[in-house]
Amino acid sequence: MEDNSDRNQGEGETENNNYNDLNSKNKEILKRSEEMLTSTVLEKEGKDWDEKQTMIDQLLSKVNVLEKERNKTKEERDAFREETDAFREERDAMKEENKLITKEKDVTSKENDVLKEEREVITKERDVMKIDNATLKSEKNALDTKYTALTSTLRDEIECPVCLEVPTSGPVPVCPNGHFVCSKCKDSHCPTCRGKMFSGKSLLAVKVIENIEHACRNEDCGKFFPLEEYKLHLTSCLHRTVNCPSPNEFCSRKMSLSKVYDHILEDCQGSLNVLFTEYNFPEYNFPQYLGFTSILKHSSEGLALKWNDQIFYLNLEKALECSVFSLVLFGTALECKDYEVSITVHRTDDKDMKGNVQRFTGKPLPIDIEQEKRKKNGLLVGPDQMESLSVIDEKLKINFGITLDIKKQ
Repeated sequence: MEDNSDRNQGEGETENNNYNDLNSKNKEILKRSEEMLTSTVLEKEGKDWDEKQTMIDQLLSKVNVLEKERNKTKEERDAFREETDAFREERDAMKEENKLITKEKDVTSKENDVLKEEREVITKERDVMKIDNATLKSEKNALDTKYTALTSTLRDEIECPVCLEVPTSGPVPVCPNGHFVCSKCKDSHCPTCRGKMFSGKSLLAVKVIENIEHACRNEDCGKFFPLEEYKLHLTSCLHRTVNCPSPNEFCSRKMSLSKVYDHILEDCQGSLNVLFTEYNFPEYNFPQYLGFTSILKHSSEGLALKWNDQIFYLNLEKALECSVFSLVLFGTALECKDYEVSITVHRTDDKDMKGNVQRFTGKPLPIDIEQEKRKKNGLLVGPDQMESLSVIDEKLKINFGITLDIKKQ
């Protein structure tokens, strides 16, 4: 800082010396001009006054020029001083800014050191947690294995030796020798030891039933559930046994729900999907118009429709003298509440449905519904109304149209 101050002082003194030298030269020129003027007047008194006046004017002009140059030099000097002062202020501001940056850098460095230490601590804690998790996982697996072995043993002990099923409710009959049998398979003699069966019941077996997990009895499922969940699962299991939704006069097969759709597409004799593969769209769009041959005297083949990752089945059946149209959802009664369906029967030449129509709007029916109950729900159309909605084509076939609409609630 002292070197910079000395340097700045030296620069100011140099400027003042230059300015003083310039003033001295200007004064010297003025002095010489006056002397020349006086000498000229004395020596050439006799000359013409005009020549004298001209010389005076020239000398004054030079003096004015010199004065202007002096003023300009002074202005430049002042501007240079201002610029120098501004530069000095900027230099001082930069020095202060550099000091602040250095301080911030030191603070940041310290914060980074603290963060590094915290990261190391967190890393150590994470490693410890990984070890703890691995230990807990190992202990859990050991407990799960032990629990599975225990429940499997208990399940085997209370399994009925006749039907090979684990009872899901009491009472559980037991013979004097401690052998169990389910209520529906109980006989006069124990199926295990052939000893006489009395009225003995096992409270322990009931406790076991209430606390072990039960295996789903449906083929291809095999999942285990606590007793309460097990009972709910049986009503919604994707592998539960159901009837083919087509009319019984065409197909009466029972099978796993998970296999019904493939059955309808491939070998069901009561579905139009087998007879007319053009109906097997990957996804239907609704409202959807469909044309059918009249069912004035008997039930007709149904049609499976896929929409929004759900499968529906349109039934066209006869009940007494009425034609019954229903839409079945491949799901439970609870799942049916999520949808609203509309079935409209109309003439094939009235696709805008502005004429005579028969319409049903409501919930679809669950796949588990029995056929006789299904025939009492949906849209029931009497024979006279059905005849008025039918059209005879050039091949003398009696046809009618159905427009379906499905909405998710």
